[in-house]
Amino acid sequence: MAFSSFTWPFRRRAGPSKPSAAAEGKEEDAEALGVTPQLLDFLRTLSPDAFKSSALQLHQGTRASAEAAGELSDWQQRHAVLVLARAKELAKVRYDLCPRHMKDKQFWTIYFLLARTYILPYELRAIQKEKVRRMETDNGKSKDVIAVEVEMQESKCSRESQTLPDDSEPEGS
Repeated sequence: MAFSSFTWPFRRRAGPSKPSAAAEGKEEDAEALGVTPQLLDFLRTLSPDAFKSSALQLHQGTRASAEAAGELSDWQQRHAVLVLARAKELAKVRYDLCPRHMKDKQFWTIYFLLARTYILPYELRAIQKEKVRRMETDNGKSKDVIAVEVEMQESKCSRESQTLPDDSEPEGS
């Protein structure tokens, strides 16, 4: 049997590469997961010291929230995998810190707090899409009706969260 008859997973294939459909799909995934050039620029500025000081603030302050205690959502897990692949600087910081200085869970909690301004709109959009999908499967309604219902619920919640404690009385009184 000749050597060329064996398959080798890293052998280059002859002919031009075709990154068109696969690359476009990956770029759409990156956009949906919030891995933007702005985020990547921000991640280049992060150092292990930024994570260590944030860990001290979390430990000393009262900022420990449900997010700090909870697991990563599916969207956050996919985002973390993609951002580690695209931002080698962040992968190096994580390698330097985990597990000697902090646990992996704490690293990601701090990461999502530090990068919140860059990724929050994308995470909210993913949550909204998940709500729409869940409502579609539960109710069997059309997609347009459900999207309007989700938007109405979100706008109602945002109006309620914007009211001050002084404005807590009902509108009709």
